[in-house]
Amino acid sequence: MRLIDLTMPIWEGAGYGEILPFTNSSVRFTEYMFYDTHGMRMTRMKLDGETGSPFMVPHQRMPFDATPLQPDPKFSWTLDEIPLERLVLRDTVVLDISVEEAHEITPAEMENAINRADYREGDEVLLRTGWGTREKAYGLGIDYYKRTPCIHYDAGALLATKMEAMGSSIFMTDCGLVNPPRVQGHNWFRGDTPLVPLPKPWPSAEARERVMDLGAHRHGSPLPSSYGALIRKVMAGCKCLVDCDQLSKDRVKMIILPLLIKKGGASPCRFIAVED
Repeated sequence: MRLIDLTMPIWEGAGYGEILPFTNSSVRFTEYMFYDTHGMRMTRMKLDGETGSPFMVPHQRMPFDATPLQPDPKFSWTLDEIPLERLVLRDTVVLDISVEEAHEITPAEMENAINRADYREGDEVLLRTGWGTREKAYGLGIDYYKRTPCIHYDAGALLATKMEAMGSSIFMTDCGLVNPPRVQGHNWFRGDTPLVPLPKPWPSAEARERVMDLGAHRHGSPLPSSYGALIRKVMAGCKCLVDCDQLSKDRVKMIILPLLIKKGGASPCRFIAVED
């Protein structure tokens, strides 16, 4: 048996939240009380639901807002409600679509990958592009997300339909973003009028203005969301896995362990592949 860790590490200053103007910001580890000064030690860790390799359910804004990301999702479990057997040693098919940076996966490419794969009923899905590595994430900063391969809406809709037909419930990928950056960052860092230089994320004045203009949780593009197409049909969407090139087989068993947050909608997660 071989174990392969596919998890993005969490480190001080990691700019997971800086790509968008929403209420995210860099990872912070702060020690603010000390034994020699205060007689006790206290620390604070600042993370977001999408920090590291996130595990995100359709009701991603829980426990604060029960509105799902897309209307009428197939699944409505929060993190603490998912049965453990739906997370541990899950049969998973690897869909291989090796592409260059910034490439938008097309419906034809998605269909070809599905047809080539040993995709069996009940499998979870791991889409591998070759983009996600620890070294690249450490070195590129927020360019890791700006330059990532991604999924065109029509390709996402095609995969969502296939996953529903096959009884699949967890979508995973090594892409930094599922939506194309031109959609996710429309008129922020991509689009007709990208902001140059890119403003700081929340709580900068530009980010606050952007959120007030759009309303929270919107990417600002009139184009549909490929992630939205998937999250309507699956129990969880998971991005930013890394080092999937270490997998030697086209089928694995996945151990998927999100933080056990009561009524939680998203959290950093550990992804471990098991090869027999």
